[in-house]
Amino acid sequence: MHLEKIYLKNFRSFSSFKKNLGNKNLIFGKNGVGKTSFLESIFFSYKQRSFRTSSINSLINFDSDSFLIETRSFEKKYIYKKEKQKKLTKETPKVNTKLVLPMVLDNSSLNFLEAPKDNRRSFIDYFLFHVKPEYRAAHTQFKKSLAQRNKALKEGSANEIKTWTKSYVEKCQYIDNLRTDVIQDFLENFEDFLATQNLPSKLRGKFTDVRIGYSPGWENDLLEELRQCYRKDKEKGFTSKGPHVSDLSIKIKQIDSGNILSRGEQKLLILLIYIFFCNINSSKTNNETILLADDLHAELDGSTMDFALEAILAAKAQIFITSLEKIQKDKFDVLIDL
Repeated sequence: MHLEKIYLKNFRSFSSFKKNLGNKNLIFGKNGVGKTSFLESIFFSYKQRSFRTSSINSLINFDSDSFLIETRSFEKKYIYKKEKQKKLTKETPKVNTKLVLPMVLDNSSLNFLEAPKDNRRSFIDYFLFHVKPEYRAAHTQFKKSLAQRNKALKEGSANEIKTWTKSYVEKCQYIDNLRTDVIQDFLENFEDFLATQNLPSKLRGKFTDVRIGYSPGWENDLLEELRQCYRKDKEKGFTSKGPHVSDLSIKIKQIDSGNILSRGEQKLLILLIYIFFCNINSSKTNNETILLADDLHAELDGSTMDFALEAILAAKAQIFITSLEKIQKDKFDVLIDL
């Protein structure tokens, strides 16, 4: 599913734009020329949604009533068209674009370390939707079971709660089994991956002290822990144990990394985490990864920018990077001057 060509018509600020693409692509130009919108169009071509807004109509050029995105991959054409007040229409071959994993690194990615654990949990779920095809259905069933148990806690009898608890525990254990393979890979190998990186000297001390932890949302015996939490859960009408409260912790000397690293250091660590997961996707599946890095140079100085560029270009993925300038242009297959 390597993206070879793209044509945009009335998408955001692009009235008409066509470009051949390579494996390593640099998109550069002044602020406001559409660099982020270009990445957004690539993401949309795979996910049929934006990573910036929930409103598809807002992607239509202000002077138009519709947009069109046409891409070509391995000589197959994919067309997406959206008219105002109408549903998105698709003309695509019978290929599952959900198997392509687009990963976006932008300013909001800093929330991965700084914000509540929901962001890290969502990242793991998003990744597993692509790596393990059965995970999406399992996750849907788990969410449904959680909602049913919560409803029973609020309104149901003791027997109803018991019935839904049994079903809920089964769904939780299945979700946890599907997560374990990927999570375990991260727990066991990420620190070694960091050790292989040619880190700038000022980062080696901090990054070599990175420690990864994971809690599935309970300690040992989920059923027993739910029994112990029964009164509290009944009062609140909410299940307090399960995959929905799991957490991936990333610490340095027992301190949350988001509280000890500068924004530039956080960005580099998140970039390395993304690259690690790109490589997992490559090793565990035959699926393509698309890595979209917006405004890569922001928050980074000379040496850390050089390292970031070296690391991202070595990732097992098709790379799209936006920048104000032509950074080390000889390292890219395609330069897109907006």
